[in-house]
Amino acid sequence: MSARRHRATAAVVAPLAVTLALTGCSTTSESGTVAATPAGGDTEVDTILFDFPFTSLPIYSVLSQQMQDYAEEQGVTVEFTNDNSDLSTQVSNLTTYLNSDVDAVVSFPMDPASIDSIAQQYLDAGKYWVTYGGDLENQSSTLQFSFTESGRMLGEDAGRWAQEDLGEPPTVLVLEDQLTQIGQERTNGILEGLRNAAPDAEIVAQQQAVTPQEALTVTNSVLAANPDVDMVLAAVGDAAQGAYQALLSSGRAADDPETYVGGLDGNLSLFQAMQEGDFVRGVVTVKSEDIVKATIDIPLALGRGEEPETDVPVYLVTPDSPDLQEYVTAFGG
Repeated sequence: MSARRHRATAAVVAPLAVTLALTGCSTTSESGTVAATPAGGDTEVDTILFDFPFTSLPIYSVLSQQMQDYAEEQGVTVEFTNDNSDLSTQVSNLTTYLNSDVDAVVSFPMDPASIDSIAQQYLDAGKYWVTYGGDLENQSSTLQFSFTESGRMLGEDAGRWAQEDLGEPPTVLVLEDQLTQIGQERTNGILEGLRNAAPDAEIVAQQQAVTPQEALTVTNSVLAANPDVDMVLAAVGDAAQGAYQALLSSGRAADDPETYVGGLDGNLSLFQAMQEGDFVRGVVTVKSEDIVKATIDIPLALGRGEEPETDVPVYLVTPDSPDLQEYVTAFGG
């Protein structure tokens, strides 16, 4: 199967199955709408602050280096916070940069309720605020990547694999993220897609896990009680990496034909395992260069008084994707 390209459109998501309702997630729009608030700055952008709190995730090092290179090409400066996955540190860093010479911030809020008032302060100071991975009430624009649909793509691919290759209802662990808008919408999409393609799937556990270490711990615990789990779907690709490692540690053969691991977001370890024929079978991801360009281009467009393109396309990558090696290379391999 080749990588499939999908660009989100503003749509009303169909009601989810009963199991989705039980997750207690609130589903919000993934259309990349911009809140009706003041635009913030009124001059061209020279310096952009990228505030990505999950600096320990493998994807961060990939994005930050590529972002520096692209910003230099565009003749602007990009600066980075170091939040270390800590909300109080994120708040402190953003507050400090408020009085700096940055013209725009692209921020992934760990807790939107805590960050929204800071976003308003940036707007009041004449700066642009771009919300990465969701929406705030106060923002100039947003950067999104088809959250619900990307989860649905993964769930449907996993469900098709179960129907065609497993031959029986899969036993599933879902590694969810209920702490962010992007995580909630992706989790809902995974569950919806799986139910659409494999309605008899048995979800034995749904647990929070974002980092590889969190997923390793959660998956080990679930496998202790459910050693027959044959499918792990993660709302964050780095969590899928931890699940993959846990399955290997449990004695599962890397090329086991009755195991499916899949995640959202590109991850070098997952792409390499997929390339080697292991049981990593689906990754839905943006292309790192698309995120990098959007992070720089959206503030620049705002500074020019233009309406930016706010939704980045996502792709399903499988072992049969002809451009698999390109993803390995793009993510540092």
